[in-house]
Amino acid sequence: MGFPIDSKVLGLRDIIKERYRIPIYQRPYEWTEKNINDFLNTIFEAFSTKNEEDAGKYAKSVFFGTIQFNKETKDDNILDIVDGQQRLTTFLLLLDVLQKEIIKTHPKEKNNDYSNTIDSEELKKVMSETQIKKVSSKYSKNKEQLRKATSEYYEQEFKDKTNFYSELKDFVLDNIYFVTLTTEEMDLPEVVSVFNTINTTGLDLNATDIFKLRYYNYLRKIDDTDNWMKEIANCYKLIDDSNNALGVGGRKDQTEFNMSWVLDIYKHIICAEFGWGFSEVSKSNEKFFDELFKGTKLDEQRDLSVLEFSTFKHIVEEFIKYWRWIEDVRYDGTHHEIAKEIFSIYMVEKTRYKRYWTIPFVVAYFKAKGKGWSDYYIDSLRVNMYMFRFFLIYTVVNDRVINSVQNKVCEECFKWFKECSTDEIIKNIKDILWSPVRSKDHEPKEDFYTTIKSGLFYNASRVRLVCTLSGLLDEVANLGESFICQGNEIVISEQEIYEKFFHYAIYEKNKNPYDIEHIRARNNFSDNSDEFNGIGNLIVLDSHINKSIQDNTVSKKITEYKNSQYAAVRIEFMKEYESLGDWDIEAVRKRAKKEIEKIESFMNET
Repeated sequence: MGFPIDSKVLGLRDIIKERYRIPIYQRPYEWTEKNINDFLNTIFEAFSTKNEEDAGKYAKSVFFGTIQFNKETKDDNILDIVDGQQRLTTFLLLLDVLQKEIIKTHPKEKNNDYSNTIDSEELKKVMSETQIKKVSSKYSKNKEQLRKATSEYYEQEFKDKTNFYSELKDFVLDNIYFVTLTTEEMDLPEVVSVFNTINTTGLDLNATDIFKLRYYNYLRKIDDTDNWMKEIANCYKLIDDSNNALGVGGRKDQTEFNMSWVLDIYKHIICAEFGWGFSEVSKSNEKFFDELFKGTKLDEQRDLSVLEFSTFKHIVEEFIKYWRWIEDVRYDGTHHEIAKEIFSIYMVEKTRYKRYWTIPFVVAYFKAKGKGWSDYYIDSLRVNMYMFRFFLIYTVVNDRVINSVQNKVCEECFKWFKECSTDEIIKNIKDILWSPVRSKDHEPKEDFYTTIKSGLFYNASRVRLVCTLSGLLDEVANLGESFICQGNEIVISEQEIYEKFFHYAIYEKNKNPYDIEHIRARNNFSDNSDEFNGIGNLIVLDSHINKSIQDNTVSKKITEYKNSQYAAVRIEFMKEYESLGDWDIEAVRKRAKKEIEKIESFMNET
């Protein structure tokens, strides 16, 4: 059978005459602030380009790419949006914003209702509101951004134009064009094949979309009687529901996650279950799941229970519970005894081997064996803490990621996670901590501590990881203690530690709350430079303080150090400096010795 495709070039005014729905396999509306800015800049630039021959018209039309629909014969009056949901939704929000501005100044103007163009209750609710409410919905956030940006554009460029909003609305309706492609009577895989073949926007389906489609086809081959797409979509909804429930009680410490997090974990679980090594683990989620369900590798497996829908759903549900439990424990401080283990989740993210942030969830999955993971939260975090130590060693010893470490994790550690008890896993990890993973790493322990003592600052990943660990250990050691910072009392708690070190950790990597500070500034030392660039002369320090003190002498920096929110500065370093009264090479060596003893103690903990 060929592909029946109807292709047309249509303006937005004609496109919105039809009715559309968002098929269940589609991702939610998720355009970011940058997407909205790029969208508006394109429109504003074209709107500002006047025809030289006729100042009342605008010459520049705008092509907004291909938009793809699918028609199902059972419902000829509505089209599924295969590609273009984000763009079409944003145009409807913009039209609604412009329409409401027109009504403000021209109350008798016809009020066009665009809320029924797409069959979405959430979109309809946002468009029916006379005022934009402060809610977490992407629709509301983006509608407010559209309103604000359009208003600013009017104030800056067209303040004297009384019909600005009407003209901009007509321009959008009459000068925005798409190539529309409508397929009919196609199975879902065929529709997606058309999308991937003729998509000209460069916005291919992402990994979570690919997984949803491939997994749907896989389940349908096994049992064609169930509505698998709806079941899979409900798993995605569990994540949306968890995100939408955030902020209760004014909390701002919780993290929004998406299905890609679960797919990271699921991929590692599948690889551990089937004994697949780093060659599979290293694949992107998109490639891994595409090849998994399209290829023949599953023919080699006797037990495919890990791919059953009940297993996948179980992993989604338990991941959500586990992650929220971590956040609650950190917030409430109910488990002081595992403070470091809780933070190991975020510390792994700072190593060169951040892809293995999944480990506690993989361990909990195999320990629970189909039951709830809650009995294994603490055990799996203990395992993760030892895996962090392993990643720490090879982040310090090597200047880049080495596959020998990754092979060790995938070929040995994954097997232990699946087959061994918690104590056995920990014993096995402890046994490999200082064992070379390749022949040239003949003395990793010696290299590790030598690097920390001298020349640590020469590698950005290395210095940030070690100094963060040092600062974190100081915080945990002083849990419950307090000090005055800028007139306020700071009581050190797990939540306070998280805010200072990790609140930005996963998705806002460029918003570091702290810098790595040379206690004695680099411009103020010449001899013994390796030791001045080692742990003895390096400390975590609030970014704003570091910028203000620049290359001052230590005696002048101390005044600002007293305003630091970090225990490593306000408690531990101030004790050392007050006992010495100077900061020369001997002071640096003394502190380096103390810092290394602290890290040694951490590495040797049982």
